[in-house]
Amino acid sequence: MKTLVGSLAALIIVAFIGLIVLRIWDIEVLSLQNILKSSVTLIVLGVTALLLIIIYGGFFKNNRKAYDERAGNRAHPEL
Repeated sequence: MKTLVGSLAALIIVAFIGLIVLRIWDIEVLSLQNILKSSVTLIVLGVTALLLIIIYGGFFKNNRKAYDERAGNRAHPEL
């Protein structure tokens, strides 16, 4: 998973550097306005996903079924 995230991050960085180099030479593939709108959209989607994960973990996940209550005073995972 770390390799996938690292590869995607490297690919995005290389793409943005390529766009900056093209912009230096006055070649406009994407406008700054499109990049900003895309970035804001990705941020909103990321925050929404994070909130949904927090809500799911807090309200809908049943934590009692993952532990053996007969194993003592502390919670022990079932093996």
